[in-house]
Amino acid sequence: MAEPRDFSRRSFFKMGALGAAGAAAAGLAGCASPSGSKKTEATTAAGEVASSDAVLKLDSGMPKWSFMVAPDPIADSAITETIEDDIIIVGGGMSGFTTAVSAAEKGASVTLFSAASAPISRGGSNFARNSKVMEELGITPFDPVPYFYHEMRAASFAIDQTKWMRGYNNSEEAMNWMIDIARAAGLDVIMERDNSFDLGPNYAHAFSTLGNSTMVSTGQQGAVEALEAKAKEYGVQIIYDTKAEQLIREDNNTGRVTGVVASKMSDGSYVKFVAKKAVVLATGDFSSNKEMLAAYCPQVLPLVGYEQGEIDYNTSFNLTGIYGGDGQKMGLWIGAAWQHAYPNAPMMQGAWGGSHEPCGFHMGLNVNMNTERYQREDISAPYSSNHLLSQPGNIAYGIWTANYPQAILDKGHEWYTFGMDYTLPSLTPEELVKMWDEGVSTGKYFKADTLDDLAKQLDLDATKLKAVVKRYNELCDKGIDEDFHKNPDFLVKIDEAGPFYAAQNYAMFMTVMGGLRTSVNMEVCDEDDKPIPGLFNVGAMIGDMYANTYNFAVPGNSYGINCLTFGYLLGRDLAAGKFD
Repeated sequence: MAEPRDFSRRSFFKMGALGAAGAAAAGLAGCASPSGSKKTEATTAAGEVASSDAVLKLDSGMPKWSFMVAPDPIADSAITETIEDDIIIVGGGMSGFTTAVSAAEKGASVTLFSAASAPISRGGSNFARNSKVMEELGITPFDPVPYFYHEMRAASFAIDQTKWMRGYNNSEEAMNWMIDIARAAGLDVIMERDNSFDLGPNYAHAFSTLGNSTMVSTGQQGAVEALEAKAKEYGVQIIYDTKAEQLIREDNNTGRVTGVVASKMSDGSYVKFVAKKAVVLATGDFSSNKEMLAAYCPQVLPLVGYEQGEIDYNTSFNLTGIYGGDGQKMGLWIGAAWQHAYPNAPMMQGAWGGSHEPCGFHMGLNVNMNTERYQREDISAPYSSNHLLSQPGNIAYGIWTANYPQAILDKGHEWYTFGMDYTLPSLTPEELVKMWDEGVSTGKYFKADTLDDLAKQLDLDATKLKAVVKRYNELCDKGIDEDFHKNPDFLVKIDEAGPFYAAQNYAMFMTVMGGLRTSVNMEVCDEDDKPIPGLFNVGAMIGDMYANTYNFAVPGNSYGINCLTFGYLLGRDLAAGKFD
């Protein structure tokens, strides 16, 4: 049987994303025959080729992606330093430090190393089903029964329900543990007001040094720094500027994972980390690896481009890609399997100017660059971003007049913008109009006295725009959306006297979720779903937590569950010897 050929990045771009995606599917299958099948002669008596045999023959000769091809092992003679500990954690973000602190406080000996130069984080929302902060504020937890069915269905039931339920059921304990650490470090733990759509909770925990929600998007850095301080207090050895290169697995990649070889960012010299109990990967996403995106999340490539850039391990937030899939690649090289769900779920967002939801979309009239109304607008921004990928230029414009906010309030909806504290009142129509007027001067919003002028500003067809507005107002008068059948609450007539406001809504790629196949206990698994002894992962790497699109219906689910809850549980389990 022919060996798969190496598939270089240059070959990938020459081949094209779609053709390469087919190669990826074949590369994932390797040379294995379908389970239970037997090879037969390639031709029948009449000389025809049986389709199953043709597929097998094509499969065995197709190329692999270059990231799947393991590099030569780093020789022991090249290693200048060896560090041994019970638990080795790779990655210094929220999930890595949570795991380290949880294990160390229960008596485990832990070493954590990271390619970054300091603790690093992105974002700031953290979900938990309940917490002492929620109880202090009198916030009633949402009902999970209808919500979880709704969410599983939105993911086509292609997610791991056991992990979802374990995360949900243990999130309160993990969050209260983190609240104590944050408060001891001088952080305020506030509740962020979030979306009310999709039956999910409209709250998330955020950490702040300012005592309010102004740091919702960046406050997680304070939480990670608080965890780092606690890790030092418990005696965790922390090493920065050191990048993981290869895992060490015994018995020709069939036995236990016993360590990691890493390189120092300063001089490229190698250090070997030997783990007596476990190696935990917490290396983040693969959104900066364009080849991996083409293989596992190709739909976002138009948003991030095709050229490969350098990875900055100290970046806190970057909308064109963050990390390069170091942990995922290392796992694949020693026999780990990729998650079941395909493609991986992107975390997408869009500009949400004119929306009453913090992570929502303008739910009034929207038109694309063809000056056509193209969707029911009462959906979340991630879903709208998905749909924008099929629209001209991947952008659209929300259009409304000053009567819109009062009409939304009259329908019983509150108006919150991104990052608002749960304890603060909703915004008034006067505050919103002032915000839009101020945004016009910065280019965030558009304003015009006539539809002709607005069309000119937006580069739309004025005749078509006036016709679209006329039709939309007719539907508003009827109280029934005969074209797209959206919730009548959001049929708000556009005042023909103006002035007219608009905001550009566009698809925005933030990160990509998932990676290696992962058990409910955070064990990395092989193609037979069997845990690889000694290897675990946490955080964004966890496989089969999300499918289709990360939709923000549970605000802060990734941080609150993947990073905090699962990191907390894994550290505790490792310290207790659960996997010894």
